[in-house]
Amino acid sequence: MFHVGKIMEVINPKAKGTVSADKSVQAVVRMWDSNLLILGVDSKLSRKIKERDFVLCDYMPMTPESKHRNLKITKILPKKQGDKIWREFEGEVERRRKMIREMKGTPYTPHIR
Repeated sequence: MFHVGKIMEVINPKAKGTVSADKSVQAVVRMWDSNLLILGVDSKLSRKIKERDFVLCDYMPMTPESKHRNLKITKILPKKQGDKIWREFEGEVERRRKMIREMKGTPYTPHIR
């Protein structure tokens, strides 16, 4: 499973004033469902990733038996493609929010804000 996100900020260990125990790069990512996460950036992308990039984040289990996820940025999407996918997912979130507003007062209310 992969999730689409937008890069809000890149955290680079070589940035001025940063003290780091390793050379890994992380990024603050706004996910399609409004979550805000800090995820690791695959080392092959660490020099190419920048603010406002659209990315795919790997949410696959680390192993078939594992409950833990990779949670790593593995692709930088072309702007046009990323924007299209982002808008599609935003539309899905809005559709779910509308459904929840219409369901108020029912015994089951899904968890989408």
